[in-house]
Amino acid sequence: MIKKIISGGQTGVDRAALDVAISFNIIWGGWCPRGRIDENGTIPQRYTQLVEIPDDIKSEKENYDTRTKMNIRDSDASLIIVPSIPILNEIQDGTRLTIQYAVKQNARYLILNLNSEIEHNLLILMDWIKTNNIQVLNVAGPRESLCPGIYINSYNFLIKFMGSYFKDHFH
Repeated sequence: MIKKIISGGQTGVDRAALDVAISFNIIWGGWCPRGRIDENGTIPQRYTQLVEIPDDIKSEKENYDTRTKMNIRDSDASLIIVPSIPILNEIQDGTRLTIQYAVKQNARYLILNLNSEIEHNLLILMDWIKTNNIQVLNVAGPRESLCPGIYINSYNFLIKFMGSYFKDHFH
């Protein structure tokens, strides 16, 4: 059963996951880049549970990459939400690194295609979480600038998912 949702705090999918966790009163958090940077400048203060990575960072890429790797390390599995499969070439942010690093570390991950039928995605995700006994879920995906509308689409999907998930687990 999901007990905590983590993400890196970037615009887009990361923020959608955090906002859904907050609205469902689920424990949330995760590692964010040193300086709390995001593509718009700084991660908003409302995301108080995000912790800056402790490492001495030499570049912006290393800052984001370290955050991504630490969130994979500290979760039972990573849900990677994408607008379509194959993944668009423009999506070169932490989304691709999440997949590559999860594969390299033999960590559990699921790539969810928002273009698929919503009921299909709900069933796949529900089954994956149950089968793998996922308690700490890392949620990742494109930032908003690379994929306009990904925040609201991810948010709407995750709201539906959590509504179904908690209905099934508490009734």
